[in-house]
Amino acid sequence: QVAEAVAQPLLGARRVTLVAGGSGDVGVSRLPGEILDVVTRLPDAVQALTGVSITQVWPTPGGTHL
Repeated sequence: QVAEAVAQPLLGARRVTLVAGGSGDVGVSRLPGEILDVVTRLPDAVQALTGVSITQVWPTPGGTHL
């Protein structure tokens, strides 16, 4: 669900320009990794900004928390 919310704005994009430095993937093959990076950093960012741990309050589809 988090990855979907992060990627949602890209659905309406007609063009995406990626600027890369260093080594690793280049171009469109880099996009999934960038989305994963945002998703990975999101819980810490939310907690730092709000004091709320989304891994404690966000239920998973099975009814448990992350």
